[in-house]
Amino acid sequence: MPTSVEVDDHKVLDVLRRIAARFTPNGMRGAMAEIGEELAASTKRRFATSTSPDGNRWPALKPGTVLARLQKITGAYSSNSKRNVKGGIAGKLSGKGTDAAMGMKPLVDTGGLQRSIRYQIIGGGAGVAIGTNRFAGEWEGGAAVHQFGSLDGRIPARPFLGLSQEDKRTVLDILDEMLQSATR
Repeated sequence: MPTSVEVDDHKVLDVLRRIAARFTPNGMRGAMAEIGEELAASTKRRFATSTSPDGNRWPALKPGTVLARLQKITGAYSSNSKRNVKGGIAGKLSGKGTDAAMGMKPLVDTGGLQRSIRYQIIGGGAGVAIGTNRFAGEWEGGAAVHQFGSLDGRIPARPFLGLSQEDKRTVLDILDEMLQSATR
């Protein structure tokens, strides 16, 4: 036998209307924007710490990658000279080159990938997506190769997208605050 409850209290009905209005997709837009801002910022911070959402460190750069980056900083070496293009002695690092080598981190060569992290409210406000427009259709050159690793295994996965435990707490806190404000 179905049970029904009839409420005839204007305060209770007002709170119920506010809650119902807040949980429509349009009513969720504010919370989704706040969640998007927080998660995009958290994702960008991973580039500074070189860590995946699960807290694991990204694999270090391979020696060939470090050398290629150093060549960009110090200049390409001439095949018939002991001096590089910028006048330094081939095989030697200046103070600038040594500092650059010591501070090299994965996925931050130009900073383009980190700067491309954005959020987008989806479903009219029902959800939020965090990502980048730097995913290529192929595995070469796009962000997908960094997130998942290359198919041939030469480039290891360095996941930067996803939710950390702290991110999950942040999302829950934002939603809890939204619920609390709807009942006030």
